[in-house]
Amino acid sequence: KWLKDLGMDGLQVAKVLVSSPNVLGFSVERTLKPKVKWFKDLGITDLQVAKLLVSSPSVLTRSVETNLKPKAKWFKDLGLDDSKVAKVLVSCPSVLTRTVENLQTKVKWLKDLGMVDLQVAETVARYPNLLTCSLDKNLKPEAQALRERGFEDSQLVSLLHGFPRLFGSRAELLTHRMNVLAAQGLLTEKSLRNTIALTEAKFAARFESTD
Repeated sequence: KWLKDLGMDGLQVAKVLVSSPNVLGFSVERTLKPKVKWFKDLGITDLQVAKLLVSSPSVLTRSVETNLKPKAKWFKDLGLDDSKVAKVLVSCPSVLTRTVENLQTKVKWLKDLGMVDLQVAETVARYPNLLTCSLDKNLKPEAQALRERGFEDSQLVSLLHGFPRLFGSRAELLTHRMNVLAAQGLLTEKSLRNTIALTEAKFAARFESTD
C-alpha cells in the first residue's frame, strides 16, 4: 500500500518487490519513509521518487547515512548544485548502486583525457549514465576506436563534453558507424553527433542503402 501511495501501479509495485524482496521486511516508518523524505528534501517529487524506485528498486536497500548522503555529497563536490544532483538521481538512479571509488575512476579517466573540473561537472550533469559505463568494456574501447580513426584526445574531450551519450553506445556500433561514414568521406565530430542516436534501421536507410 505504501508503494502505491507513492504513485505506483500494481505492475510497478510488483517489479520493485521482485527485484528487491528485502523491502518487504523493512519498516515503513523507520526505514522506507526516511529514505523517501531524503529524496524529497533534495527537491525530488513523489512521482519522480516512484519513477526512481521502479527504475532502480535496490535504492530502497541503501542506507541514507552511509550511501545516499555520501553519494550526494560526492556529486556536490564534483560541482553540481542540489537541483542538478536531483536531476542526476532521477534520470540515472543506478549511480546510487555504484561505490564512490567506482564513480571516481570514471572521473579520473575523464580528467586524464584532458577535461577540466567544470567540463566534468557539466558532462556528468548532462549524461550521468556515463558514470555507469564500464571503463574496460565501453569507455576505453570507444576512445581507442576514435583514436584509430584519427581523433585526437582534445576531440574526444569535445565529443564527451558536447555529446556524452556517444560513449554510452557499444564500441562495435561506434566502430561500424565510423567505418560507414569514413567510406563516404563523412566522418567528422558533427556527423558522429548527428548519427550515433539513430536506430540501426534509420542509419542503414540513410547511409547504407544500395538504391
